[in-house]
Amino acid sequence: MGGRVKPLDTVARNALLIIHGKQQLRLEGSGQLTAMEWLSDTMFNASVADGYPVFVVQNADVLGLFGWEQSDRKYFSFSELSPFLQKIEEQVEESEKLESVKRSAYQNAILNLRNGLVLYIRLKNSVQPEDAQKFASELQIFENNLPVAGKATHQLQAGENYDKARLDDVAGMIPRYEKLSKMAYILAVPPVGPTGEWHSVGNSLSRLVENEEIHPIVKEYALIGDAYRARSWSAFNQHANVLETWFAREKLAATRRCSFESLFNRLQPFSQSMALYVLGFLLACGSWLGWSRTLNRSTFYVLLLALAVHTFGLVSRMYLQERPPVTNLYSSAIFIGWGRSDRIAHSRANLSRRHWSGVRRCNWVHYPDYCPSPCR
Repeated sequence: MGGRVKPLDTVARNALLIIHGKQQLRLEGSGQLTAMEWLSDTMFNASVADGYPVFVVQNADVLGLFGWEQSDRKYFSFSELSPFLQKIEEQVEESEKLESVKRSAYQNAILNLRNGLVLYIRLKNSVQPEDAQKFASELQIFENNLPVAGKATHQLQAGENYDKARLDDVAGMIPRYEKLSKMAYILAVPPVGPTGEWHSVGNSLSRLVENEEIHPIVKEYALIGDAYRARSWSAFNQHANVLETWFAREKLAATRRCSFESLFNRLQPFSQSMALYVLGFLLACGSWLGWSRTLNRSTFYVLLLALAVHTFGLVSRMYLQERPPVTNLYSSAIFIGWGRSDRIAHSRANLSRRHWSGVRRCNWVHYPDYCPSPCR
């Protein structure tokens, strides 16, 4: 997705952040779901995921479009919004005729809501049709009927008798899988060989008329989905292990990179470094009130730790995305923060060296405010 191989954890976090504004989903009176739990329900148990209050609707005019009154509630489920999909699309068509700077708050809100709904629908149809129940059995029937349907096609073209029932079954499935191919958000099927492009489950099934053999990964996705809906966790784990083994054998480099990215997601180095920077700032402020020597030294070490964590985050992201650190406004802000923290830590290091070595005279031309009181 997005031109590179990603772990599903990254897909889940980014998608939920776009739709919900957070990387966790809080349920009313029943705890909360992680992004990965939400994505699992979305892909494999859509009827349950449709009831989660994941979509943000705060604009009073948007609420009025649905006949709802404004209240403290701001999160709504797909089931609640689905009756109004046509109304939303009509309003979006009018909003898209205007330039972004000329759109009102209502028009921006309805556009964001529509984009979130489209993303959610695409996620539901990324690995299997959202209405699938026994998808593995459906695929088995489709695969078994393909040779007979191919023979029936040749017989029909030659004007001979043919198996109309089998041909109709296959012909009825192909549009279903073509629709799945168009709607998929994730390209979940890797190439069989060392080279080639990733493609969607729907695209893989649509091309079966030529290949007449379902990709083994598609079958495993189907079995995983069936086990997930049946809450048969032993079968789910069994097929998940098969999937993991296949990727580790056939796509070792991608597997290692995705494993590291999953670790990166759990560590959250940018959030951790931000917390350390704030802690360093509070310690520096506290040094003005007392215990200046202890708090100054503590600030210095906290800044060094923050710089190390921040640097780890920058280097890790460069490795994962395989591109330089500054590619947009967000990354440039992070990189500038990293550069400034390096400068501050360097100046603090010089300060500590001069102060703690017993030197009582120094010329702090550029940083007079950092000069310790015994030097002044």
